[in-house]
Amino acid sequence: MMSPVSHSALNIIEWFGVASSLAGSVLNARGHRCSFILWTLSALLLGVVAFSLGRPGWLALQSAGVAINLYELRNWQGNAPTQSLVHGN
Repeated sequence: MMSPVSHSALNIIEWFGVASSLAGSVLNARGHRCSFILWTLSALLLGVVAFSLGRPGWLALQSAGVAINLYELRNWQGNAPTQSLVHGN
């Protein structure tokens, strides 16, 4: 199957996806809402890679990740659960 995106472009897209996922994890650990935006971006980028490589299973997982991130972004409560654990509430 011929990929519509060049191999080097896929590598760049994949690395941006992985980097934004890592940045999202760091921001989430610090209680920032934009972590879900970065996770959604990374899932979309990695979904492009999965689609271009013809990997439907990986594409389905990335699609589920986008849906979960959008749900979490809508219902985000900041670091309230973490703070309640720290303060024993």
